[in-house]
Amino acid sequence: MKKIVIPIAVLCGAALAVGAAVFLSTAEPYGSAEPSELVGSWHGSQGAELTLRKDGSLSAVKVPTDFSDSGDPIKPFTGKGTWELKAKSDFDDQEIDVSLGEVFGSKIGIYLQVKGKGARDGLAIPVSVDTAQRFAFKRDS
Repeated sequence: MKKIVIPIAVLCGAALAVGAAVFLSTAEPYGSAEPSELVGSWHGSQGAELTLRKDGSLSAVKVPTDFSDSGDPIKPFTGKGTWELKAKSDFDDQEIDVSLGEVFGSKIGIYLQVKGKGARDGLAIPVSVDTAQRFAFKRDS
């Protein structure tokens, strides 16, 4: 009986390793994009609009800069600002640093997460570090 159990255990372990390798190689990568893939207009709920330009400037309409405890967008910003795509990390979505100007000497800024390869699944503002909830933006068609 021991002679059969050991080869079966080895085969199962090998099959598991191959299955894990196939899964990891076909798994969807974290969000990433090139700056040129982000240029254009993006829309969110409640009339939020974000237009990213090639020169690093942006215009924003009703873009939330904070969220209530229940996750509702608050403190919407309308105006001009700048954006910069950050370097891609190995284990997270790539981020866009957004500067929306200054109020009383304090800079207003948010960061957006790139969702999907080439931002095909949109951009998102994390609501908080304690939840997976996101305020999503989709590209204009």
